[in-house]
Amino acid sequence: MKKSYVLIFLLGVFLFPFQSEINAQDEKKLTIVVKDAQNKPIPGAVILFDNVRLKRWTNKKGVFKAKFTETPKEISAFYPKIGISKIAYNGGSKVEIVIKDGNDLGLNRGPNSKGIKAMQFRNIYDYLRGQVPGVNVGQNNQINIRGFNSINGSTTPLFVLNSNAVDQVVLETVVPTTIRSVVILKGPEASKYGSRGANGVIEINTF
Repeated sequence: MKKSYVLIFLLGVFLFPFQSEINAQDEKKLTIVVKDAQNKPIPGAVILFDNVRLKRWTNKKGVFKAKFTETPKEISAFYPKIGISKIAYNGGSKVEIVIKDGNDLGLNRGPNSKGIKAMQFRNIYDYLRGQVPGVNVGQNNQINIRGFNSINGSTTPLFVLNSNAVDQVVLETVVPTTIRSVVILKGPEASKYGSRGANGVIEINTF
């Protein structure tokens, strides 16, 4: 019996470090540099792997360092004042993402612009609940346009952020204080988006 315990102990001593070494070897490191069209770094940009938002943001130099075991197929960088840019990831330890300002709707507030007390809202969901009529936001943050019934059972509208169609994951990154306007489209108004606008459209523009 004692020999059995000794054997198990020895196996643990030799196998567990080996397993840890394998796991360390499987982990990959990636440096992501985010810049604008003028080749300037963008601090505070959100990074997404296959449309899944990562927890941190780019630093003041526009750099984001990530560790992962599952290789993403696509990497996105999003900044509310400019837009979003996606690239296909083909491996490598460093990538650069350029967010162009072609969809920038302007950063200057009009002379008659009035604050909407956006500071009281913790996130985009609170903002939609309290500030946008015609939109329902459920307890689990399901979003649908009020009075809209879907034939196929799905009621999730199309989200358009600064003229770009985005997933709800990207929508979550919008800071309420940066919102310039929200427009709800349904029926004929949403027809310009084709079948993508079948459940209605929520257009959000930021400063």
